[in-house]
Amino acid sequence: MAVHPAATRRPRRLLTVALTAALAGGVPAPAAALAGGDPTAAVAGGAPTAAAAPGSGAPTPAAAASGRPGPGGPQLTVGGPAVLLDLKGPATVGFQATAGQRLTVLAQRRTLTATDNTDLTIVRNGTTVADGALIVTWASVSVDFTAPAAGAYTVRISPRAAKDRGTLLVSLAGASAGTLALRGPAQQVTITRPGERAFLTFAATAGQRLTVVARRGTLAKDEYTYLDIRGPSGEVNTSGAVGYESEYRTLDFDVTRTGRHTVEVNPDTDRTGTLTVQLTGSISATLTPGRPARIAFTQPGERAFVTFRAAEAEQFRLTARPGTLTTTSETVLKVRTPAGLDVVDATLTTSKPVATLGFSSSAGTYTIEIDPEGLDTGTLLLDLHRLP
Repeated sequence: MAVHPAATRRPRRLLTVALTAALAGGVPAPAAALAGGDPTAAVAGGAPTAAAAPGSGAPTPAAAASGRPGPGGPQLTVGGPAVLLDLKGPATVGFQATAGQRLTVLAQRRTLTATDNTDLTIVRNGTTVADGALIVTWASVSVDFTAPAAGAYTVRISPRAAKDRGTLLVSLAGASAGTLALRGPAQQVTITRPGERAFLTFAATAGQRLTVVARRGTLAKDEYTYLDIRGPSGEVNTSGAVGYESEYRTLDFDVTRTGRHTVEVNPDTDRTGTLTVQLTGSISATLTPGRPARIAFTQPGERAFVTFRAAEAEQFRLTARPGTLTTTSETVLKVRTPAGLDVVDATLTTSKPVATLGFSSSAGTYTIEIDPEGLDTGTLLLDLHRLP
């Protein structure tokens, strides 16, 4: 099934293993959490019926499966109560949206059987805006999208197998917004309800070398929290995730266009929690052969770019050793030619904290990139010598 340009689909959790959820936080406004317990709906023969989640009032009948919500059909609101559909075939749920609104439709399997997949299609005026599918092995699925225009929208829910029956909980989540400042404090992202995402923006200038540092707070560790860094036109610059194997993730990127950039935070779980996001820059320095230099890393995630001049066919020896850097995590060094090619590299570790690199040069400016892989701060010592 094709993904429409305005939509992103992320699988939710497996029936037996936590697998997914599309959320994100920035500094979100409070939203009502789903009430505890499993909502139930009375089963009526024929057309599907629906009940609201606990605390949301009396059950409401489902709209006809025509692709347009009926006047009395179930309606979703952003951050409002979920609707419990008792499926005996296709069903629809409606909602209102404003142009440019970032939304997520979340469908969570309750008693719905899983002979085959169940399709979700978000429609406006007969045109598909976004789509997704609740796979047979998943407990839930989310469909992320940006509303192209203001007005009424319909979620069409269609089990592919005619014999699939049971309940499906459908809700509508919005997104929070915040800002990041270069070398500023970390911003806490709080996910208050399943399905939320967050969008943090920052100004950047072409040529800057930046790093986004994301650290897990209380978000579940059993799945991924996805991070996409987008340029001024929405193009993805780089992507990554805080995974179950780590408590943090650093994303390095070079700015190619001046303007507002965006970090989208999309936790891949149905649960709620926190994450912190910080934007840091890089260090620039020059190195003179025969004069050792001390490079100081003052913020987690910082990289350093140290340059030196070389003539044609010179021989060099570079020695790198930690000062106050702990080397608990690896520190990677790469020496690049004037053409940007890696000529030598090394990795400093606890067991091998000192590296000595020999190389010959062509004429021009060489760059040493130093990248502490962890969140360590401190100093690194560089000593460059020309050889006879």
